[in-house]
Amino acid sequence: MNLASTLIGAAAGMGAGVALWVWLRTGRYRLSEDAPRLSLAHTRIVIPAAAAAGALAGVLDDPWLVIAAWVYLVGSVVVVWIDLDVHRIPDRLLSWWAPALLASLVLATAMGGGGWGMLVTALLSGAALTVLFLVLALVGSMGLGDVKLAGVTGLMLGALGWAALTTGVAAGFAAGAVAALWMLVRGARASSHLAFGPAIIVGAAAAIARAGLAG
Repeated sequence: MNLASTLIGAAAGMGAGVALWVWLRTGRYRLSEDAPRLSLAHTRIVIPAAAAAGALAGVLDDPWLVIAAWVYLVGSVVVVWIDLDVHRIPDRLLSWWAPALLASLVLATAMGGGGWGMLVTALLSGAALTVLFLVLALVGSMGLGDVKLAGVTGLMLGALGWAALTTGVAAGFAAGAVAALWMLVRGARASSHLAFGPAIIVGAAAAIARAGLAG
């Protein structure tokens, strides 16, 4: 863990968080058919959340992977807010976030110490998680937004190795189970929809933290 990269990541995350807050508070991501669950007055929470996400990215040893993790984690703050609010992950968001992450991973491969094998593992991991969540979407209530998010998450975790991917998936499903149990305790029906995107991201964050601390 590098204290300097953690502090820089936090500062950059806060700056990005301000920009994200300015956009989110307009509610432009909402569609006419959405049933919003969160108040736009609370969108300022994304500023400290983005700062914390940027700081978490700094726990990794490879500075080039820190950049990739920063892109993933800070971008995930928007995903969490929107999915909790409207239970949907906009394609417009994924259309810039996923390419930005892939570009940062290519840069990390070229400049860092992981070699091209790291990029191959990342791509295979992204494909594997996409297939897994697609199957879950076909047989259950998982949304296609979750499928796409899983693919993006697989890219990030695959760059850290298969152990990180396993940790992220296990932690994500554990977080989802806890959230579902909490909903039931609060009186939700068994058929109520659970926004699973935040659980996927919580799992990924746990895997990134473990990879950084283990390194």
